[in-house]
Amino acid sequence: MTENATELERLAAQAESEERASEEAEQAAEAEWEDVDAHREQAAALAKMGVQGVEFLAGMIHPGHALDDNARAQGEASLLPVAMDFAGEVPEWLRPYLHYLGAGMWMGGVLFAAYKERRAEDAERERKEAEQAEQGAAHGG
Repeated sequence: MTENATELERLAAQAESEERASEEAEQAAEAEWEDVDAHREQAAALAKMGVQGVEFLAGMIHPGHALDDNARAQGEASLLPVAMDFAGEVPEWLRPYLHYLGAGMWMGGVLFAAYKERRAEDAERERKEAEQAEQGAAHGG
């Protein structure tokens, strides 16, 4: 009888251990889904910011340029997979290249600012030339 009791205790302990492991697995899965939802929300926010940034830059290149709701939605859908890769922590594979990305973004920013400044100067020069042409025509020139 002692062998049967010992075997029964062992089976009960094993069942309890399996039940505990199952509960822990469920809790881990729930926590993982919460993280997935948070990750997806963060990625969606990044995608939306990306679309806003592109729209802003397009407006700088061509003043008055704007995206409609459909184009914004398409942009967010296009950027979401990329944002999923970059939401949260920086992926391990990208870490060795962060300094290259930072340098490239800095260079791009400087070049874009120079381009914007040149367009503003060109527009001002054209405005002055048109103004002088109007004055010359008004004075019979």
